[in-house]
Amino acid sequence: MYFLSKFIWVFLSPLNFLIIFLLFGFFLKQLNFKIFSKFIFIFCFCFFIIIGFFPTGQFLLFKLEHQYQPLEVLPKEIDGLIVLGGPSSAGLTAIYDQVHFNDGGERLTEAVLVIKKNQPRKIIFSGGSSKQNFESSHAFVAKKFFHEMGINTNNIYFEYKSRNTYENILYSKKIINPKKNEKWIIITSSFHMLRAMKVSDKLEWSLIPYPVDYRTANNFSGFRFSFNLLNNINNFDLALHEYVGLVSYYLLGRTNEIL
Repeated sequence: MYFLSKFIWVFLSPLNFLIIFLLFGFFLKQLNFKIFSKFIFIFCFCFFIIIGFFPTGQFLLFKLEHQYQPLEVLPKEIDGLIVLGGPSSAGLTAIYDQVHFNDGGERLTEAVLVIKKNQPRKIIFSGGSSKQNFESSHAFVAKKFFHEMGINTNNIYFEYKSRNTYENILYSKKIINPKKNEKWIIITSSFHMLRAMKVSDKLEWSLIPYPVDYRTANNFSGFRFSFNLLNNINNFDLALHEYVGLVSYYLLGRTNEIL
């Protein structure tokens, strides 16, 4: 299922989708299906305008990110902390022997603050890779980062077998076996928090959301025409990936509801 989802996303990713549809339109044109090809070309042009010249993706991200507000006051006593992986490159970290972040490094930097300030009794970082070995996982990078920040990594469990959000929380729960009355905080990107919380609800693990890595402001200014094409398309790609994840998780029975 994991590899199938990756394969499907190749076709659903906005730029890939546009290219595939354009090629299909040219193919139909060569076969003299001019009406159908014209329709496809018009659709691709309109789709490109909507996602490229308007902040459509920013609006979709805004709707995701503000499902949960920043956690300004933490509980006085925290039983556990779970940090979801994703914001790093194990390959580049190994090559240069320097911690390499992709987008979303706040998951780790904020985790350091929580660990030092609140000293949760149990800590688990969950982040693997398709190879499912430690050296190629996000957990590998996280362990190096926490060690360099002065955190005792012997007190942290680094889960590296998970390949997606569902496995992150499922495997973590099996390892930790949390009690119902325990207070657990979960740190992940704000746009990703909704899916993580839906999964935790399905798995009957009550978690306190600590969203980080915000990509939008706390208000949406409206659909203004913009020539920042790459940023607009990247935002749309990120948002669409999350909405597709929410729908697919519901269909697969990994959550009880979509939104």
